[in-house]
Amino acid sequence: MEQNIRKRFTAIEDGILNPHKGCCTFQRFNGDPLYTDQTWSESGPTSFPEPSRQKTGTDIYQGEIQMTTDGYLPSTVSYCRWFWRTMEPEEGVYDFSIIDQALETAISRQQTLAVRLMSYGSYAQPQVPDWYRAKCPCVKLGDANATHIVPDHDSPEYLHHWGNFIREFAKRYDTNPALETIDITFIGPWGEGAGDCSNERCAEFATLWTTAFTNTPCLALVEGQQLIEGTIRGSGWRCDCFGDSAFPGSPEVPRHLSWNHMYDAYPEAICQANAQQAWQHGPVHLESCWVPMTWYEREGDIDFIIKQGLKYHATYFMPKSCRLPEPWLDALAAFSLKLGYNFVLRQVCYTQLINQNSPFLFTAWIENIGVAPIYHEYTVAIRFRQPDKDFIVRLDDIDIRTWLPGDAWIEQYIDLPKGIHPGPCEIAIGLVDEENQPRIRWCVKEHFPDLWTPIGLSIIETT
Repeated sequence: MEQNIRKRFTAIEDGILNPHKGCCTFQRFNGDPLYTDQTWSESGPTSFPEPSRQKTGTDIYQGEIQMTTDGYLPSTVSYCRWFWRTMEPEEGVYDFSIIDQALETAISRQQTLAVRLMSYGSYAQPQVPDWYRAKCPCVKLGDANATHIVPDHDSPEYLHHWGNFIREFAKRYDTNPALETIDITFIGPWGEGAGDCSNERCAEFATLWTTAFTNTPCLALVEGQQLIEGTIRGSGWRCDCFGDSAFPGSPEVPRHLSWNHMYDAYPEAICQANAQQAWQHGPVHLESCWVPMTWYEREGDIDFIIKQGLKYHATYFMPKSCRLPEPWLDALAAFSLKLGYNFVLRQVCYTQLINQNSPFLFTAWIENIGVAPIYHEYTVAIRFRQPDKDFIVRLDDIDIRTWLPGDAWIEQYIDLPKGIHPGPCEIAIGLVDEENQPRIRWCVKEHFPDLWTPIGLSIIETT
């Protein structure tokens, strides 16, 4: 008589550290020193020294040693941004060696790399390449003491040349699994939207990014038409001043009632762009306004800030690799663990006696207790282990990127792999990459060091 086995697991309800989510480093990698005095660089790293100040501990998502800098949070994502002129010093001559090194460094520090490419910065920072300024339409901004020459965002030359650079980058890196996300940037210093560009041109730029990057999630900037055009094409979004809830104020308007991003900018922009549900198909990235130490010194409301971040269904929090306030460290750590996905394996059901020549029914209940799906592709796999060999069956028709917060259900007949022989068989379940290596840990306490989660023992029988 067939005997069904139900295996239930011990959930970690607070969330866990996993790839593709949580706190990000900025222009830095795990183990690098933090910025000092609440300052940071807008230019990405050009050299990649060995990690320095660090503490070590068991890395719960890869079973190795993770480097975590004191005063910051563990991170699985490094966010870096670089200027155009660094990588295309001459027209059509590309030097992406920095990106190659950055990806290698991220992997060695157990991170992936989120990237922003910037066509130019503020007037005191790197501008468009010299060859572009010499031959293409530009606009002069500012007064005689602070002249800023920027590209004409609407010109066909800008779409052509900046677009060629973006397409070349995508051609080289879009299929690289270490590339986490790419920002859609084309207006203003750092690509953050301070400038003029027609709606039609915004649409063309958004199309450029979302067609060039078919594997890497794209992120639109929360700024007017950029957000609209990006999210209607399936991108996620990112903001650059998360946590700003109190500007200095004035004699007429007190500080706590002054204009700020959290009350006056982001709710309006997201609603007007109809982007409230964009998180379902693209990730949300929250870059801190200033740094959390600034919030703390200005007596910011950390509870309100955290609640808003979770409400936005965010996946990433990027506090610029500056020391975090010690009294808020626990709250920010808990916030970061809740971000993105957290896949609790609640129950699996299978038969204890499996006929060697017949498929058996396997069911599983998964609950995503996070605030967002995962946006990178992994596969549910079942491992059958006998003393002489492991056999892995991939359930390729299950797309875990569709697991929104709430329940997911697997019900599938599974054929035993060829070569498995009668006798005891240990069964485990995992979320694996293309090489059948588990990379995502179920949000449960039961797991092997190699991140497979044990299901139990079955007996393989012959007919």
